[in-house]
Amino acid sequence: MGEDGAGGSSRSSESGVTGRAVYASPEAVFRDHYLPLARALSVVAGNPELAEEAVQEAFSRLCRNWKKVSEYEDQVAWVRRVAINLIRDQRRSLRRQVNLLLRLERQPRHAHPPRTADPELWDAVRALPLKQRTAVALFYVADLSVDQTAEAMGVSRGSVVKHLDRARKRLKTMLEDVGNE
Repeated sequence: MGEDGAGGSSRSSESGVTGRAVYASPEAVFRDHYLPLARALSVVAGNPELAEEAVQEAFSRLCRNWKKVSEYEDQVAWVRRVAINLIRDQRRSLRRQVNLLLRLERQPRHAHPPRTADPELWDAVRALPLKQRTAVALFYVADLSVDQTAEAMGVSRGSVVKHLDRARKRLKTMLEDVGNE
């Protein structure tokens, strides 16, 4: 659909100053802008699937935030900015993952859990939820700092502290249960 509104989109032209359209619904924005935005951002992302995923998520957020975004002068610009930010976030995440994999590759090929007199501890660590288990492994086994662990996991420093705290509490409970059996 073009800016002329052909195809029955629900929008009205602003009073001519900017030439932008004011849309009556997120569905109308989607109808007019999904395909052109997905095409353009596939160039930005370098990957059509990643671009489509980002644009779909941006439109999903538009629907959730329509009450607020509908008051904006340019709802399409908001969707475009959200989609670009999502692509940028995905690239950052991929970069962190690649860096972690490169760091792990430099480790010995046949790494085993640390030897300890308490194999129940490592069984309990393996039973933790993934994020807690990852935080424990990176912080205690790989000897990374909280900040390095946060970077490797792609989360904030506070999230790592939270995961480590929850892991310690859960491990304490799990190991007390094993000791009482």
